[in-house]
Amino acid sequence: MPSFDVQEQLRLDSMEYNGLRNSNRFAYKFITDFTPENAGVTYTLADGTRAWRLGIRSAGAVSLNLLFTEYELPEGASLFIYDPEQKQVKGSFTSQNNSERRILPVSPIYGEELIIEYQEPANSTFHGKLRIGEVNHGYRSIQRVAEPASEPSGYACILPLICSLPDGDPYQEVGRSVVELIVDGIYYCTGSLINNTNQDGKPYLLTASHCLNEDFILKNPDYEEIAGKIIAFFNYNSPSCESPMRGTEEMSMVSTYCRAINESTDMALLELTEIPPIYYRPYYAGWNATTSSSGTYACIQHPGGATKRFSLAEKVQLDSFKDSGYNFASNSFWHVPEWIQGCTAGGSSGSPLLDGDNRILGALTGGGSYCYSPYNDYFYSLYYSWEANEESAHQLKYWLAPNQTDRLCDGMDPYAASPAFRLSHVIENGKYDLIETSLSDETYLFSLNGSTKEYAEQYTTSAAVHVYGCYLVTPSFSGRNTLDVDICLYTGKDKPETLVATKKFNPILQYTDGSTSGETSKPLYRSQEHFIAFDTPVEVGSSFFVGYRINNEVNFCTYNIQKGEMTQNSAWIKQGEEWIEASQASGIGFNTALFIDPVVSYYTKTTGNELLASELDIQVNVMRKDKRIDLIFPENPSGAHYRLVDFAGKVIDSQMIHEAQSTWSYPYIPSGIYLLSIQQGDQIFTRKIVF
Repeated sequence: MPSFDVQEQLRLDSMEYNGLRNSNRFAYKFITDFTPENAGVTYTLADGTRAWRLGIRSAGAVSLNLLFTEYELPEGASLFIYDPEQKQVKGSFTSQNNSERRILPVSPIYGEELIIEYQEPANSTFHGKLRIGEVNHGYRSIQRVAEPASEPSGYACILPLICSLPDGDPYQEVGRSVVELIVDGIYYCTGSLINNTNQDGKPYLLTASHCLNEDFILKNPDYEEIAGKIIAFFNYNSPSCESPMRGTEEMSMVSTYCRAINESTDMALLELTEIPPIYYRPYYAGWNATTSSSGTYACIQHPGGATKRFSLAEKVQLDSFKDSGYNFASNSFWHVPEWIQGCTAGGSSGSPLLDGDNRILGALTGGGSYCYSPYNDYFYSLYYSWEANEESAHQLKYWLAPNQTDRLCDGMDPYAASPAFRLSHVIENGKYDLIETSLSDETYLFSLNGSTKEYAEQYTTSAAVHVYGCYLVTPSFSGRNTLDVDICLYTGKDKPETLVATKKFNPILQYTDGSTSGETSKPLYRSQEHFIAFDTPVEVGSSFFVGYRINNEVNFCTYNIQKGEMTQNSAWIKQGEEWIEASQASGIGFNTALFIDPVVSYYTKTTGNELLASELDIQVNVMRKDKRIDLIFPENPSGAHYRLVDFAGKVIDSQMIHEAQSTWSYPYIPSGIYLLSIQQGDQIFTRKIVF
């Protein structure tokens, strides 16, 4: 590829900070026109297979990624992209990747050179159509096109979302609506899933229009095409507060539909091509499209593509964004005069501004706040974008409140009938900043140790559950190519007994465009969180164990809670053929817990398509300060049963419900997270309660 002035590109990138909090560009785009007919080498193999090979080199590139602007393959054909040493391989891409848009984005190959190889059987019904229309030269060493960014120190004042846990975790639920976006392979932005008054579970995604048009540089852009090249990362959260580390990157969905754009207000409404799976634990945020709001305001964001963080403000006001240099509509923005905690940054664009009820008021367009000067950010208002234009393609009302006058809407868990939960002894005990991997000799505790190579964490729930997979928080280690570790799920009452499921530890990043899909291996040389999903949900009883088995000499382990921080032990070690508690094991001998967190849902006869609690008219009011729960049924709750358990599975309360309105108070239980379940006949309503 031809050379370009990297320093000039960095200078141009820096100009984004004078107004829009946009997309934090990290690659330079070359427009190309490479096809088998005009570039590379074509040849025929002995069996008649037709082949095409093309090498692309761009000097000094940190990474290279491609966009096939024409992609249509016959059955039996295959496409690969790899580096010269074939250590990084993307593909095979086949006819299964054909899409309506006939395009294929491919995540990056690290380094300055890659090779494209295409093979087509001799008896193909037609010749494949391939055209490489874009080559993106990555020039920022700290960021990676295929995945979210690391943890730069410049955002220290914007706290990771987990830091809100000591305050009752007020943003846990709505925080699950916020996703990181990678747009067109070169931009970071933020978006949020947003509910609609039909409560039909449509996965609408709210962000900013300038994220899709290169800060309004593109004139008359094809928004549908751009929307098809968006990757959304769910739950990219730091598992620790004081020393942030990378979150899970395995939960992603790529490609959206464009529903509404209004450049005069900077509004963009997209829709994911499908509902996120249950173990992503999605949440559709509520919204407030009025001019009235109160409470502490919050912005949940992915600054610079980093893990999810939050900023707080005490005051907002409707105003004009006059300093942006763009001709936005007057008085169409919520102005944050000052942040009392945090700020915003490049990559935060599109992030939601939440009112005191955690409803979305608007989404970030830009401003001038920094950690040292937390003043003056602007969020386009849902109020002004509601019906600013009569056409459905340029307004929000048509999509979020069709045929209704409502301007307020509560949030919704699309799986509320039987929600998924992340169980975690580390997080629920508040020990996420008190973790370690070794003692004074720096030897990993829960790794290879003689004949000991298998470890597990014990969980007890109030009833049978489905286990979808588990999070693991690991230190950095080498040996990615030789790694052989199994994630293991055991049942057993007092110790691991029956192995019921295994899955190889092979964390990957997924990407797709429409019906196209692919995956790439995730680097392991940094401390980070992973999620490993089992092939299918596994039903287990109320006592189970999840852990890992090391099958070779790789020094693999997870973090554990530091010595002296736990009064009870939940970690287990297999020595020889016997499982023993870590507190009784030689070389360890103290109470601890492993940072292995399963995602589960209670096993019931209900499904995600049955009535939600709100549709059953069960009102649940939680008074956190008084540790009180008020339940209101629409009529006499004959045969209803109430149960409250903590996240270790200990039953706090269990009794029949005899009155339509009931109140329970628990002034003496510890602050934390509890599970409330109400069963009436075959229907079970489960909700997480935070005191």
